Amino acid sequence: MVKSRSSSKKIPKKKVEVRPPGLFWPIIALGIIGSIVTLLYLLPLPFQLPFEEFDSVPPVVRPSEPSRPESTATMPLVAILIDDMGNNFSINNDFLKLDAPLSFSFLPTAPYTPKLAKKAKDLGKDVLIHLPLEPVNSAIDPGPGALRLSMDFDSMLQVLRKDLDAVPGAIGVNNHMGSKFTTNQRGMELILSEIKRRGLFFVDSKTTHDSVAYVTARSMGIPAAERAVFLDHDNKKESIRREIKKMVKLSVDNGCVLAIGHPTSNTWKVLSEELPGVRKSASIVPVHKILVGQ
Repeated sequence: MVKSRSSSKKIPKKKVEVRPPGLFWPIIALGIIGSIVTLLYLLPLPFQLPFEEFDSVPPVVRPSEPSRPESTATMPLVAILIDDMGNNFSINNDFLKLDAPLSFSFLPTAPYTPKLAKKAKDLGKDVLIHLPLEPVNSAIDPGPGALRLSMDFDSMLQVLRKDLDAVPGAIGVNNHMGSKFTTNQRGMELILSEIKRRGLFFVDSKTTHDSVAYVTARSMGIPAAERAVFLDHDNKKESIRREIKKMVKLSVDNGCVLAIGHPTSNTWKVLSEELPGVRKSASIVPVHKILVGQ
């Protein structure tokens, strides 16, 4: 029997195409995009944003503590801080010779700061760093070594550390100008972190009523004080005398007071004449004696 050709012919098998599920390519695409985003996040930025462009932070909460240190002294306490020290050797030296425990704050880049700060320390005076900070008025220059909110973190920290290293024997810091900088919580947190790391205290010169410097320092556990009186905002002698009377009255009313003055000939002359009278109503002490939180 002869087999038919048709029965011996093999039928070719059809190729079956295996297609990925419909979501396969979208998932792959999302994975690639995710990898790119991750790389962009991990790579360092070519620049750092200034403080003013960072998101705002919650407002500082004023610590629930007394506004002045407790004192067992029978007389109210008066602390007088003379800042802007280091530029004029002669008048600065005259202030160091005054027979009173005044405190002195030195500009970090002033020519006579190293010599006069050491002398003040040797005389047992409180020595502070008068840290230049950015004012609201951009036409006013706070001088060399100033910290500005337009700086990035690394630059600001570098300048800050150089400033703090420049004043030998310093035990505290107060701001020079800074009516803009001291209203910025993030900026103050950065410089106060370094101040705290070094074991220094902070005095808010209060160059603006909007300053958050003092409350930020206290919220960070840094011993601090804030200025209540400017002795010589008006440098006329009669005005300085009025401010001294105001200083004494505030010390009596509040138990202690911090006044800030400047190394001018009028301020020196009036203090020379008025300090004996101040002692009749208040005890003159170094700044560190009236700190809150020490």
